[in-house]
Amino acid sequence: MKENIGLTKSFVTTLLFFSVVFGYQPSCYASPPESIQLTYNKGTQTLIVNIAHDTMLKGSHFIKYVEIKKNGSVVSINKYESQPTGDKFSYSYKIPAIEEDTFQVTATCTRKDSLTSTLHTVR
Repeated sequence: MKENIGLTKSFVTTLLFFSVVFGYQPSCYASPPESIQLTYNKGTQTLIVNIAHDTMLKGSHFIKYVEIKKNGSVVSINKYESQPTGDKFSYSYKIPAIEEDTFQVTATCTRKDSLTSTLHTVR
């Protein structure tokens, strides 16, 4: 009987150890996007979204969604399965707009951290 208790304690201790070692990911590995810069090319009707997102876990921590609102209404939700190489990258979206339009872009990573940027007038 005492042998079973000792074996159970060893198993639980080992399981706890591996859960902590492999389940814990320090916050330095998970971070929100550092910046989002928006530009609009009126001639090509293209919104260019420049994102800076540094991550040490490229395979599991990346920008998963880019949501675009124009004048407060969602016009595009873009889902990604990976992040382009490098810490800074761009996405382009063909969205018609006029000078009075406002774009609001939110980039959300796989860890649910997000950042929003606004372009108040299309030039």
